[in-house]
Amino acid sequence: MTFTGVREQVVHISRRELLASIVAFPILSATTGMAHPEGRFVGTVAAEWIGDRRMRLLKPFEFIDASGRRWPVPEGAMIDGASIPRVFWSIIGGPFEGNYRGPSVIHDYYCDTRTRKFAEVHLNFHQSMLVAGVGPSLAWLMYRAVAVFGPSWPDPKIPAKCEIVDNNYDFEFCAQNAAKPEVTFPKTARIDLNAFAQELEAEGKVDPSDLAKLRKSIEATP
Repeated sequence: MTFTGVREQVVHISRRELLASIVAFPILSATTGMAHPEGRFVGTVAAEWIGDRRMRLLKPFEFIDASGRRWPVPEGAMIDGASIPRVFWSIIGGPFEGNYRGPSVIHDYYCDTRTRKFAEVHLNFHQSMLVAGVGPSLAWLMYRAVAVFGPSWPDPKIPAKCEIVDNNYDFEFCAQNAAKPEVTFPKTARIDLNAFAQELEAEGKVDPSDLAKLRKSIEATP
């Protein structure tokens, strides 16, 4: 088996294990900083646009998940939405629009720094979308989109002092000086996207109207 084949097999197993461990989440309205059973955001996204697609955070932003694990993003972080495959942007209007902005910032940052396991980063995207007020159907669709077509990487080797996020957390050291594993992006060919849509339809967790948006986006894929 080739290295690529081994990599695809590892990603597939991770996906299956993730799906087996996830249950449906309730829809609850949420405002930044308010209590929510799946976690909470700390602060709001304040950023300036750099060019057409990149933005720079003007102040720190953070998500704390249901287990209490912190997902901080520092001031000055550059975000471009690339962690979400572009074919799925049309479904939500763009990764930085509406309720997707906060979750997309967290997801983008950790897909770029790769200081945590990719499966955890993608799962956190799902959790943070629900906290941000994204409906369960679209949150599931977008989570599956990044789990199947988003970036993946070998488990990172994280320095011990980067395992705990506290007031002394060194963003520069932990995000830039830690050994960054190589990233892989699966292909998003139309045949793969159609198979993905069929799989979602069989699961029955995605609203038919959301599936219709996905199929329309797939039709526009070269």
